[in-house]
Amino acid sequence: MRKYFLATVLVGTIAAAPTKSLAVSEYVLPWLLFSMGARASGMGGAQMTEATGADAVYWNPALLGNLQGRAITGMHFAPVPDLTDDVYFEYASYAQKVESWGGGVGGNLMFLTYGQSTATDPSGLVIQDFSSWEMGLGMGYGAAVSSKVAVGGGVKFLMSRLSPKIDDLEEGQGETWAIDLGMHARNIGPMGLRVGFGWQNMGPALKFIDNGSPNPLPLNFRLGLGFNPFKNDTHCITVAADMNKVLVHQEVVDGKLEVDPAWKAIVTAWTDESFSDELQDAVYNIGTEYAFSNFLFLRGGWVQDQTGDITDFTYGAGISYARVRFDFAGYPQATGLDDVKRFSVSYDF
Repeated sequence: MRKYFLATVLVGTIAAAPTKSLAVSEYVLPWLLFSMGARASGMGGAQMTEATGADAVYWNPALLGNLQGRAITGMHFAPVPDLTDDVYFEYASYAQKVESWGGGVGGNLMFLTYGQSTATDPSGLVIQDFSSWEMGLGMGYGAAVSSKVAVGGGVKFLMSRLSPKIDDLEEGQGETWAIDLGMHARNIGPMGLRVGFGWQNMGPALKFIDNGSPNPLPLNFRLGLGFNPFKNDTHCITVAADMNKVLVHQEVVDGKLEVDPAWKAIVTAWTDESFSDELQDAVYNIGTEYAFSNFLFLRGGWVQDQTGDITDFTYGAGISYARVRFDFAGYPQATGLDDVKRFSVSYDF
């Protein structure tokens, strides 16, 4: 029965993941790859070079090196509205410039609840109701090393609470940690060309208390670029593109599943298939934003995720007044599922 209930909970995780097939076979905590912030979602998830304010903590800690002042943001959405109404995701982030440190610092909270589940014995009698959830707490620091280049890093603590110990059934719980690394270069070409790259979720595999086998994190290599084809005091058009490649390598050796540690998977995960197939398995994000007087924002984008069966447009809008910005976006799921509506609020001090 334990496996039945853990499987029920994991179905929610997999359905909410941006790449459902890989979530089944390769890694856990797929929500670590969610597009954080409605602005980012409206732009197709292309934010490696474009994240602003507190969102920089998640997308690219190097962007904290260019932070001015202080900022806070929060987002709420239901990852699988087609399937259930008690699964939801919360995201909050804060960042500020620290002159004495030569850059900026920030922290964030990511929380996913799977709602209530019911444990029963083999005869069907109810034993106990319980809640399942997962959470990440992170912090980051970024600094400018020149007028054009910034670098940064972050660390996060991750918790998974899928099921408690019930009678003679073991717990489905575990913890681990991970680090993020990033680089950002700006104004290195025409139209203010920007380039960024980095790695997310580099850490030990998560081991559930009742399962000794390792469950790797979604170690993600991200490469992005952005530019402004038109910009003046009133109008600004931004174009951005990202590539995301999950780097997980595992194989069965002498009947036992072996998972490469993150430092090794950075290289070995590119060798599972031909290089062209590896690139085909990556997720590609393209986004645009039109800003009018830094007051009204219209956004559109495209997500190409062959493995997750997602190939569709994104859309969004925002309005800013008195340093408060309200953003809305529609982000696609796998074929046959409705778009996920995301809402976020940001404030620049």
